[in-house]
Amino acid sequence: MVNKKYTQEEVKYFLTESNNIEGVYDEDSYKQALYAWKYLSKEKEMHIDLILKTHKILMLHQKLMPYERGYFRNVAVYIGNRQGLNAVKIRDAMKHLIMNINDLVQNGKNQDEGFLEGVIKRHHIEYEKIHPFVDGNGRTGRMFLNWERLQLGLPILIIKESERQAYYKWFK
Repeated sequence: MVNKKYTQEEVKYFLTESNNIEGVYDEDSYKQALYAWKYLSKEKEMHIDLILKTHKILMLHQKLMPYERGYFRNVAVYIGNRQGLNAVKIRDAMKHLIMNINDLVQNGKNQDEGFLEGVIKRHHIEYEKIHPFVDGNGRTGRMFLNWERLQLGLPILIIKESERQAYYKWFK
């Protein structure tokens, strides 16, 4: 069941737009995104296995090799003209990011909303720069961004396909 803080309509809109940003419009991809979100949103603490399983659920029917679904990449990737983090550094970078995410979730509940928004955005940017998977980084990253928001009682952030260019400016 989707967490009660976010309505089913909000979650559907968020997941649909998140897929659309990536040019993914099919119903099966939406269903897998919903399954991944339902799994993720029940968890109260971020950890490596949660990230890997969320990715595996999301990417289950995508054109990836079985060893690329739910596993950190072991090859170089490029995001635009920028290379993702060296694959051998992914696990340590993710452990560091997870530590920071959990610290915010555990200790940030009394912080100012603007402060929380900024830190969550920085976590998202860091995740996308690590780019831990061969594919599905944007969609999982937006799920993890909204998972943090959910844990901190913030409203869901829906980044619309029409806002793609403004969203991509976050990463410059």
